[in-house]
Amino acid sequence: MEDTLGGITEIQPHSPHEKPEQDDPNPNTRQEIETKSEEGLRNRKHTSPLNETSSNANASASANGNPSTKEESTASVFVFWAFFVGIISMITLAIIIVSSLIGPGDEKAEFLSMPPDLRSHYSKGKMIKVQIGSERNSIQMFVREEGPRHHAETVVLIHGFGGSSYSFRNVMSMLASRGIRAVAPDLPGSGFSDKSSLQNDREWPGFIGRVRDIYLEIKEKGLFWGFDQLIETGEMPHVSYEKARVTQTYQVLQCGAEELGYSLGQVIESLALGPVHLVIHDTGFESGAIWAARNPSLVRSITLIDATPHRPSVPLWILKVPGVRELVTHLALFQLGLLKMCCSRGIDGSAAEAHGFLLRTKNGAKAITEIRTRANSSFDFEGWANADQIKEVPIKILWAKEWSKDWEREGYLIAQRLPRAEFVSHSGGRWPQEDVAGEITEAIAKFISALPPTVKVVTEEPLPEHIQRMFDEASGDHHDSHHNHAHNHQHVHHHGDHGHSHDSGYMDGYGLGH
Repeated sequence: MEDTLGGITEIQPHSPHEKPEQDDPNPNTRQEIETKSEEGLRNRKHTSPLNETSSNANASASANGNPSTKEESTASVFVFWAFFVGIISMITLAIIIVSSLIGPGDEKAEFLSMPPDLRSHYSKGKMIKVQIGSERNSIQMFVREEGPRHHAETVVLIHGFGGSSYSFRNVMSMLASRGIRAVAPDLPGSGFSDKSSLQNDREWPGFIGRVRDIYLEIKEKGLFWGFDQLIETGEMPHVSYEKARVTQTYQVLQCGAEELGYSLGQVIESLALGPVHLVIHDTGFESGAIWAARNPSLVRSITLIDATPHRPSVPLWILKVPGVRELVTHLALFQLGLLKMCCSRGIDGSAAEAHGFLLRTKNGAKAITEIRTRANSSFDFEGWANADQIKEVPIKILWAKEWSKDWEREGYLIAQRLPRAEFVSHSGGRWPQEDVAGEITEAIAKFISALPPTVKVVTEEPLPEHIQRMFDEASGDHHDSHHNHAHNHQHVHHHGDHGHSHDSGYMDGYGLGH
């Protein structure tokens, strides 16, 4: 700093912390700068180090082309689309659930909506009435047959949980081409068989019901009857409630493996199929095994196709959980994915769609889960295998060798429990009838052909009374008619079969020939 004293300029040293003053041409500007500096200092005191660091980072990011801003923008777009897809999925699922609950009950519309292959399968079958449950409610069971009906070996194919007779469509055709009669029923609750039954609900009316019944009684007998009752008894008209009110409603079938085995026996009896060769798949084992143990004289052989009583190929929980159940039964992508993952890697889209149709119509998924839940978890496999009724029955096991190591071990355990059974591996999945039908057919046919021919006793039903009367009238003499009829009665024997056939001359005369 300079200081003039007596014409002598004295130079004073600067303090190291002191800045030399500069002339400010504009005092106002200087004042504004000082004011802003003070405000900035105050703001800095109230600003946290984190905010300051963030501000510096943002400033640095801005200088470097805003990469964090781009990342935030990308994340925002992703979140938006994820949210959008989620909303659409929820709406779709809601529509599916509602449509499944209030779906059309029109059987014609339902038939027309079937996949073509499934419609063809349905058109080749028929319905048989059976009785089921403790109340012996009547239901209809779907059965499909292929192959010769007379003098042929008969194979009954039993499906498991989540399956139906449709899964055996290719095996049936191949067996029929080999001269074997193939019969595949849909067990109650599955396929085209009834999935619900008419139940009687008994209930006693409450207060509102009593008032309503009194009103209807007065309405029927007149108002004066009500007054007469009130005057005579001093009380309101009395309506008798000795009997409970009975209402009839359709409820999902509630039956276990024993009831399914009983219904299977009714089908075999109705069609006069026995003795038969049982081919049992998956969890159909329990129902088939129970029937076989109770009817050993009607069982020629048993073939187990990846069959266990307690390990269904389709996980039970998938069809029990609302929402998940609708997805795997209504959407083709989920149907195919589920079956490829759990049942058959070689199944095609049309077959998966058909199986999905059977599960979603008429509460199919709910029916089979109810039945599966009631399955007998205490089924004694060893006891069944060593039972006297089963010891003489030939048994063959067909098992997937390439599905998984765990499933392969399960097959060996089954074989150890049935030491007398023949064990054969196949290259398919847990539903081999879908992807290696030819291989399965060959194994079944080979097993049957190695056994002695089946001897069947076929007895025709007696002639109805009015037909017998026609014979009597045609002969003109009652005694001669019976005598001639006895001579016209022929006994036909085929491969040990004992059958009856009637001469058709008289029948043709009345237009009743076959």
